[in-house]
Amino acid sequence: MSRLGDALAARKEFVVTCEFVPGRGPSGKSVDAVVAFGKKVVEGKLPVHAVSITDNPGGNPAIAPEALGAELQAMGVDALIHFACTDSNRNLIEARAYGLARAGINNLLVVTGDYTVSGYKGMSKPVFDLDAVQVVKFLKEMNDGLKTPGRKKGTFDTLPNTEFCIGAVVSPFKKLESEMMTQFYKFEKKVRAGAHFFVPQLGYDMRKFAEIIKYMKLRDIDVPILGNVYVVNPMVAGLMNKGLIPGCVVTDDLCDALAAEGKAEDKGKGARLERAAQMMAIFKGIKFNGVHIGGFGLKASDFQHIIERAAEIGDNWRTHVRNFQYGQKDEFCLFPPDPDLTFEKQTLVPAALKDVGGASPMYLMNRIFHALVFEPGSIGYGLCKIAYRICDKVKVLGKLAYFFERQIKRLLFDCQECGDCALFDVAYLCPMSNCAKSQRNGPCGGSRHGMCEADEEKTCVWVMAYRRLHSIGKLDEIRTEYVPPVNWALQKTSSWANFFLGRDHTAKKLKAQAKKKAKEA
Repeated sequence: MSRLGDALAARKEFVVTCEFVPGRGPSGKSVDAVVAFGKKVVEGKLPVHAVSITDNPGGNPAIAPEALGAELQAMGVDALIHFACTDSNRNLIEARAYGLARAGINNLLVVTGDYTVSGYKGMSKPVFDLDAVQVVKFLKEMNDGLKTPGRKKGTFDTLPNTEFCIGAVVSPFKKLESEMMTQFYKFEKKVRAGAHFFVPQLGYDMRKFAEIIKYMKLRDIDVPILGNVYVVNPMVAGLMNKGLIPGCVVTDDLCDALAAEGKAEDKGKGARLERAAQMMAIFKGIKFNGVHIGGFGLKASDFQHIIERAAEIGDNWRTHVRNFQYGQKDEFCLFPPDPDLTFEKQTLVPAALKDVGGASPMYLMNRIFHALVFEPGSIGYGLCKIAYRICDKVKVLGKLAYFFERQIKRLLFDCQECGDCALFDVAYLCPMSNCAKSQRNGPCGGSRHGMCEADEEKTCVWVMAYRRLHSIGKLDEIRTEYVPPVNWALQKTSSWANFFLGRDHTAKKLKAQAKKKAKEA
């Protein structure tokens, strides 16, 4: 697979990856720093398993990470490419993945990607054709040999296997229960989809990092995870504190600490590197499988210092745990306080989930209507199947039925007419109109205090869905159900017709479930 993949699979060594954020253009300080760092790794001066390169971070254009990855691979250094779902439709995602495989670049960290904020001559059009769960599954199918339609109807061709080491992301740094639990649910979906390892998003509260390990124990999840160690300076901390770098959480208290450290002769650099080394030592102590180290303007010597200092701390890591309690005020924690990270039995008992309030009369009416009309076996289901077969043959009736459907769904759900409806999957909330990134399998990592990354005045659709389903005891509907990508061939067609005539993803899922039950019987 790759040095990184082999090390993660074997789990015999503590893995270290180092992240760089190259900017725009074919060269420049941030771009050249990646290659310069690679040379240091080749010289054997740094015990690094892979060099990680971001993909259009912050929603801004940057040099393609695979370009620098190819240079690193040519040197003999493993590259870990951030593989963002944004800016590419599924065809380009496939082309890009096979291009990376052809170049021998097999380590991919799949991320949703930040919402677009800039581009040539203005902001570029956001593209979120696939979500992170779907991309992980797509890459897993490539590893198994992607099956594509053959020349003859009903036949399939199998493409050559790839050897991707597939990484993914999870964020425990969410203030609301509904935010954090949906992150964990999506984490589970990524595991089932085929992710080989995880890197949490950024924060400075060890209790929240530890909650990932505890959740994995709770759900019996066994997958390698790398701790996120970011050497944050006052300038970057200020941006994160204001929510200007999506998914990263830096509290007021930490900003104050960084400002105080900045008064030192070295402007606080020594304290920042020490903080990173302590984090690395703690991650090793609580049985993370490695660390993912990053930071603005870091030199090779800084990475080396962090790694060596963490080794010096070694088994004394517990004395530093209380230095990392920069949590958000009144934020939700799933497990009881465990300030020394003992992981004793009583600290592994989850709290009662209480984030409710979404069972509106309209939502309950939607569920009743679904049970009467869209549930196989109901009277309405059988009648509608007959009616839509007639509408499919008599085009005038089909157009009238679609007109009627369109008015209702626009009024109630702000329907975008994708034709492959996900209302059933997201608690009767349209992810096409209510989510800036059209996420069908769970939230992205960019929400802040329950609000959308792209629109601070709009509640995250997955927060609303969680509250609705929690209120009726149906949270497993979003924890366990995988939702496939939209079939854009159905756009601007009747989703009701597509459901009753077996064309959309829900109808196909029901058909597969019926076949499975019949086989088991």
